Amino acid sequence: MKCVKLKDIAELIMGQSPPSSTYNKASKGYRFLQGKADFGKVNPKARTYCSSPKKLSIKNDLLISVRAPVGDVNISDQEYCIGRGLAAIRCEDEKLYFKYLFYFLLKNKDKIISLGTGSTFKSINKSILSDIKIPLPPLPTQKKIVEVLDKAQSLIDARKEQIRLLDELTQSIFYDMFGDPVTNPKGWEIRKLSDVTNRITDGVHQKPNYTQDGIPFISVKNISNGTLVFDDCKYISINSHTKYTSRCKPERGDILYTKVGARYGVPAIVDNNIEFSIYVSVALLKPKKEYLNSVFLKEMMKTPYVFRQAIKSIKGIGVPDLHLKEIKNFNVIVPAMAVQDNYEIQVRRIHLLKEQVQKSLTECRNYYNCILKKAFSGDYLWLENEIF
Repeated sequence: MKCVKLKDIAELIMGQSPPSSTYNKASKGYRFLQGKADFGKVNPKARTYCSSPKKLSIKNDLLISVRAPVGDVNISDQEYCIGRGLAAIRCEDEKLYFKYLFYFLLKNKDKIISLGTGSTFKSINKSILSDIKIPLPPLPTQKKIVEVLDKAQSLIDARKEQIRLLDELTQSIFYDMFGDPVTNPKGWEIRKLSDVTNRITDGVHQKPNYTQDGIPFISVKNISNGTLVFDDCKYISINSHTKYTSRCKPERGDILYTKVGARYGVPAIVDNNIEFSIYVSVALLKPKKEYLNSVFLKEMMKTPYVFRQAIKSIKGIGVPDLHLKEIKNFNVIVPAMAVQDNYEIQVRRIHLLKEQVQKSLTECRNYYNCILKKAFSGDYLWLENEIF
């Protein structure tokens, strides 16, 4: 496999910040990218302009973050002024296809991060970038690899969009059946959350002693998009779990609600019988079954109506913190149980569809990662068998 240094097949332009006096929001000059914070998924999303740029990227340059955080990549879709947090990589078109380099840098992000220097904030310089070695098949092969990876990514994007639409459908059905809780057009009874739950508490307040395996220990990071995720969770001993659950025991049908940090105000339903304990950053809500259906309550806790109450109740300086007293005082609508139960039936149907799409998404991601791994191995025979 032929490998070449980046400096031999591309021009490297290190960013340079212009005078701050030339920054503006009035669309004067060039869109200005200061660093990774201005990156989108593939193309940048500039937040400000600069009327006197020092360094410019052009269309199809690769933009790489060279100051903490190091290694993130975007594709320049037009001319940009680039600050010192970025470098532009301009490919020699007859040798290196820019999107091939894009995927190579995505795959090797961790390796690029490891090249960073600096004890506190990592950075990479032009010399480090110049010496990065890249496998270089013929240009037609590069373009075929990109074609396959693009199609694999489009499948992932399509599945994500299907999941987003299913989530939207769940919300749409909620508002159709119950109305907007803000205006409560159907005239449902409004109660304090403490009145319609058996208990509202939170997890253990001290940091536990973690173990290699054992009982999952859940914190804010394990609640994602309204779902309880056990991936990458920490573990505690059975003895610690027994001690913690004597005060706070999550059970099927309970609602978890994040209450500390930037991701506060996110609910998730406990929809399995897995034993686990929770940290203080997560509240546990046990609904009274005669008043609240768990599926309804989870969706209710996601509404802007409840989230606005959370925003008003935030305590703490620096790190947001929702106290239990404030959560107990949240107002919620309490529709007729028959309507709530009917809502659950419809949500369960949508959830089954979502599970199928989620399974397909996982398969698509696995396929993409497999292709990404093979793409830069030097063996290109697999390309002959790739058919979509």
